[in-house]
Amino acid sequence: MRSKALVLIVILTLSLLSLPAEAKVLISIQALNNDFYVIPGNTIVIPYKLTNLGNETIGNVTVYVAGPTTGFQYGIKLVREPISPGGSYNGTITVTVLNPEPGKYVLKLVAKVGDVYSESPITVIVKPVIDYFPRIKVNEKYIYGHNVNISLEIVSKANTIISGRLGYTITLNGTVIKNITSVTFVKPGDVWRQSIYLVKPEIGVYTVRLWANMSGVYKETTATFKVYRRNLRYSAEFRNGAIHVFVSDPQGNGVEGIAVYINGIEFHTGADGTVTYLVTTPGVYNLVLNLDGKIAKETITVYQLAIDVAQKDTKLFVRVRAAEKPVSGIVVTVSGSKGSTYAVTNESGVALVNLNMTGYGPLIVAAESEKYLGARITFNAVAPETPTQTSTTSTTTSAPTNITPTSTATQPRGSVTLGILLILSGLVLAGTAYLAFFSPMVQEEALDKYYFVKVRAPRMKSIENFRFEKSVTALEARATKGKVNVEDNRLLWEIEHLEPGEEAYLQVILG
Repeated sequence: MRSKALVLIVILTLSLLSLPAEAKVLISIQALNNDFYVIPGNTIVIPYKLTNLGNETIGNVTVYVAGPTTGFQYGIKLVREPISPGGSYNGTITVTVLNPEPGKYVLKLVAKVGDVYSESPITVIVKPVIDYFPRIKVNEKYIYGHNVNISLEIVSKANTIISGRLGYTITLNGTVIKNITSVTFVKPGDVWRQSIYLVKPEIGVYTVRLWANMSGVYKETTATFKVYRRNLRYSAEFRNGAIHVFVSDPQGNGVEGIAVYINGIEFHTGADGTVTYLVTTPGVYNLVLNLDGKIAKETITVYQLAIDVAQKDTKLFVRVRAAEKPVSGIVVTVSGSKGSTYAVTNESGVALVNLNMTGYGPLIVAAESEKYLGARITFNAVAPETPTQTSTTSTTTSAPTNITPTSTATQPRGSVTLGILLILSGLVLAGTAYLAFFSPMVQEEALDKYYFVKVRAPRMKSIENFRFEKSVTALEARATKGKVNVEDNRLLWEIEHLEPGEEAYLQVILG
């Protein structure tokens, strides 16, 4: 019995020895250098050794570094090479030191495969760094009369608080006008700032010097800017119902943004260097211009035309004056039941109009000029009882000596006056007797620098696509209907449609 039991024990032992061993995954990572002394900006290269302590080949091992969440940038690496049991793998991994505060930091080098980890400690000692740079922000040029803003900055690049003295000086043409010092501190990564505001500084060359001695490190910087005045020119005049101001540089280019005061009201020149101020009443207008700090003053007196009229037989004498003085070269328009006629005042300020051209009864007398505010009055012309007849004796009509002043009405601005004149002429002439029933009528008339054209459709037929061309040198052209184009000394007036009996008028200012 004993021998049988012994045989059974031997058989069981041999069967147990023949069972396969359990598979085990074990890994070890060891930093081959685990002490580092660094400053911000350094990159640490950590050599390491991976060892397979298990009884099974492993692969795809993740190696990484763990530590503080700020101040460091950690690397990570995947080891794909298989490592057999008892085998090893040597590699490196990096850590970038950003800007942590000085001190001792303990990091961990970690290896992971599946759920198995291995760690190795790393000590990093960050040394203090004192670094910063001064900076001055200011433009290179400023126009005189404008304020200057200077920004001073100390930008910290240190990993610790820096402190010390700093200051700045400002010189004008080599002479110190400001010299300021102070004590301050700057935290890591922060910026110290100070603004200097100079109110309309004088003309000259300025130098700004910023210096600092922070935690034993001295640095400085300088910047230069110039305050200057442009050589500006200007012109100011009353023309066509408005005061026109033009500011330019020596090359004749318009200058934008120049302050212009007209009777205390502030304006600024536009991109073309102009200010236009519409005038509706006569009087004295005081202008003040700020030409880069140089004050210019101008006075413009605006006069309004006054009209006096007198009738003698078939003649209407119109006298035009301004500031109680006769004015020559003024275009006078007289509109009546028969139409409109034009005349120009002579050296005595008198214009003569034939009433047979305008008709008798209510008349509208208007005077206009680009140098004055225009005027307009109404006058009732009385037809002569007996027409004057002459045979062999010629008579001369002279202007009556008793032309009495007549009240005047203010006319809108010169540029608007031309339009009102055209519309008014159209209204007055609308009732004129027609000369033709079936053919259009075109009338032309020239007076001094003015050229007039009237077109009238036949009473029984409309006009389609009317076209009028003329070779003239024109400064301005306006029409009551249609399109007017002046180009290359050629005038073109086009009207798509005129109703039967409808009239249109064109007025041109000749160059």
